[in-house]
Amino acid sequence: MKMEMKPDLQAHMELQAHERECTIRYDTVNYKLAALDKRLWRLEAMSMTGTLALIALVVTLVVK
Repeated sequence: MKMEMKPDLQAHMELQAHERECTIRYDTVNYKLAALDKRLWRLEAMSMTGTLALIALVVTLVVK
C-alpha cells in the first residue's frame, strides 16, 4: 500500500528543505564576504601608507 502525501504537506516539506539549503549557502557567502572585507581593508591600509610615504618624500625633497 503506497501512502501519498497531501500536496500542501509536500509543498511545505519542499519549502523547508529549500530554506535549509539557502541558509547554508548564505552562511557560506557571508563568511567569504567577511574574509574579502578584511583583505580589502588591508589593501586599503597599504595603499594609504604608500601614499603618505610618497607625500612625505616629496615634502622632504621640496624643503631641502
